[in-house]
Amino acid sequence: MIRTVAGIDIGNHTTEIVLATVDGGTVTTVSHGQAPTRGRKGGHDSLQGAAALLHRLEVEAGVDADELLLSALRPVDTATAPIPPAYSPAAPVRSLRRPDASTPAGAGHAVGQHVRLADLSSSSVDGPVVVSVDAVTDFEDAAREIGAAVARGWRVVGVVAEQDDAVLIRNRIPIDVPVVDECDVAGLVPGALVAVEVVEQGRAYRAMADPIALSAALDLPSTSLPEVAEFCRELADAAAIAVTARTEAVPPPAAEDDYVEIHVDGATVRYTPAQAHAVLRRSVPGSVKRVRLQSVPSAADSLAVHDAFFTDLATIDNGAWLRRGVVDAHGTVVALLAAEEAADAAARLSELTGRPARTLASEPEAAAWGARTTPGFPPDAMVCDIGGGTVDLIGAEATVVAAGAGESITVAIAQVLGIPQALAETVKRTPAIRVEGPHVAHEEDGRRVFLDAPASSDAIGRLCTRGSAGLVPFSNRLAAEEWRSLRLAVKQETVAANIARCLTAFDEPPRALVLAGGGALDDELMRTVAEALRPARVVVGRAHIDGVHGPRFAVARGLVALFAGGAPRGG
Repeated sequence: MIRTVAGIDIGNHTTEIVLATVDGGTVTTVSHGQAPTRGRKGGHDSLQGAAALLHRLEVEAGVDADELLLSALRPVDTATAPIPPAYSPAAPVRSLRRPDASTPAGAGHAVGQHVRLADLSSSSVDGPVVVSVDAVTDFEDAAREIGAAVARGWRVVGVVAEQDDAVLIRNRIPIDVPVVDECDVAGLVPGALVAVEVVEQGRAYRAMADPIALSAALDLPSTSLPEVAEFCRELADAAAIAVTARTEAVPPPAAEDDYVEIHVDGATVRYTPAQAHAVLRRSVPGSVKRVRLQSVPSAADSLAVHDAFFTDLATIDNGAWLRRGVVDAHGTVVALLAAEEAADAAARLSELTGRPARTLASEPEAAAWGARTTPGFPPDAMVCDIGGGTVDLIGAEATVVAAGAGESITVAIAQVLGIPQALAETVKRTPAIRVEGPHVAHEEDGRRVFLDAPASSDAIGRLCTRGSAGLVPFSNRLAAEEWRSLRLAVKQETVAANIARCLTAFDEPPRALVLAGGGALDDELMRTVAEALRPARVVVGRAHIDGVHGPRFAVARGLVALFAGGAPRGG
């Protein structure tokens, strides 16, 4: 008996439907289409949107589906959260300087024992010292005490201050030493070694950003060099540095604070969000248990999750080698994959359409069956379905579902450029040009080209994307080449890094990885994934569903294949 069925894939960003007839094991596609997903995946609005898309396709094709096929729906929330800069809880050093500090004074670098300003009244100690000034001490009093101590024989080589008084203190003391302000000095132990540095204006040399030099200065064991090296990445562009050894374990977050619970080495550990960033990037999906982020509505009161993935925007800035200040690199892109599936989605869709509907398989299982309709699909290849909210890796023996995919790219670009997410969705995929005059533009590859039509006044001097209605300006601070570098860095630090994390859950990397889903339409994303997996010699290709649809419709077509008995035949 010939049946007409609709494979319906309700994603976090888009909804795709394949309308097909099934005769035994033979599948014949009748129609297909897509539309933006309305509201939260699995919610009433998303199901109404799917019903509307189905109705349009049925009218266009002149047929009605006998049965509707769904995959299990699990929503992902992707947002930007004001999480402090990421650091590893295993780091043997800590920075005293606040991330937003901006007013150091003096120049040079030094290492000395920490001495509080109030303790300078005692007899001097042997060797160099770094003096700390607390938040309640006036800068004139601090400068006077430091000057008097120097006159009595103290060898002051640096100053760290809690308030933004660096310039005021430096101008009033009789020695030329680095003065680093806006530091957390309250918990700094007397006698602890402190490394300070203020970079001379116009210079690029930073002595204390060298992990070997910093480890030697603070008397750290050589075994901690890898962790120190990771920490020093954040110092590469710092105008001022104030670092000391970590002398005590980082306390867990307070009961009322944000947290991330991760299963590590057989135990569930509660981390602060800043600590969790580094742990999440090393944890296979499924390790995260619960997240509380008061700035994210769905997780404000804590949310049970299957996975979470954080992207610190500062790493994107570093990865693109950008001039400081040209983008907003503050905050963290957070992707949270809910632990629970959306309940009764099939029943609600059946009510909306008047047709029987059922949940036939998981999304990864359906995506794998759809991707295998690709001509020349390698028999031992792994499928990677890149959606709006999740990355799904499907191997022969296991499946991994991870939070963080296409929407993470969109949210990151919207934040760093300060543009609406709808515009970010457009500019993230294509090259841009910088319009230099009414008739001339600068391409990302350095070429200067003549425009087909005179540019509007609001486009001149700005970076623009080519839209259907003409040039759409979106930045006046970036060169075209810088934007390309930033765009690739965003894709590397979000989706490509996430796929590399997922592959650690498998005993061996696959010989080939076939990318499916809307994300696979992005050539740059395919390139960054291939570069991330190049050391493992993984061949990265793109699905071509039924040899017709490209990488989209993998889940929707896979649902039809499963209905037909798991045989990906037909066209």
